[in-house]
Amino acid sequence: MNMLRKKKNSFVLFGQGRSGSTLLKELLNSHPEITCEGELFNTKEKYITSSFMLRLIQKFPLAYFKYRRFISRSPIYGFTLLQYQASDPAKILHKLQDAGWEIIHISRKNLLSQCMSQLIANKTNLWHRREDQTDTGMTVHITLQEMITELINWNSGKIRERKNLKGITTIKVVYEDDLFDKNNWEQTTAKIFNQLGTYPSSVQTSLQKTHNRHYSEIIENYDELIEKIKELNLLTIQDVFN
Repeated sequence: MNMLRKKKNSFVLFGQGRSGSTLLKELLNSHPEITCEGELFNTKEKYITSSFMLRLIQKFPLAYFKYRRFISRSPIYGFTLLQYQASDPAKILHKLQDAGWEIIHISRKNLLSQCMSQLIANKTNLWHRREDQTDTGMTVHITLQEMITELINWNSGKIRERKNLKGITTIKVVYEDDLFDKNNWEQTTAKIFNQLGTYPSSVQTSLQKTHNRHYSEIIENYDELIEKIKELNLLTIQDVFN
């Protein structure tokens, strides 16, 4: 008997970090019929409170997902899984898909912006901002080596991501096209709601862009970094300025 035979519609929100997964999670949670939990394998989010339990659950993830879905009161249940949080995400995604779960793949086209977002968050320890919180005005310095390392790591991550999604049918969400502009939220979520088998609904969140300034106002040596990146041919012009 298939342990994941669904009694309610189910989905997983899959992607890399700094790609808008938290924003999309909150928008989906605006729907009366949906519960979308956060990163189940992230101990900071308190779904799992001990390293021992995390190791145990990572060995038997499907049973844990079934349990989280079982205790949810909503007709449609989902959770967030970031690529680095599982040793074999492809195996998990295939098993979930075989069991009838929808796979929502969220991605970001602009590799440089994704890297900058990660480095800024690392240095400021500010990962998200609510509407009642003001931009702190903090600035950071990013070395060329830090940027190169980040670009290499994230590019490798994108390659692994494509491999993990091979053979998987997904609902595609691209941050720049579907989430960056609030005016696109209703259309983006309506597409997802339809795929999940529920009706359209207005969406909202108190989540704001972490910084309401351009990266050039946050990164003290932004212009120098961009020039060095272009000189080294690390990215195309589209990648840098898209």
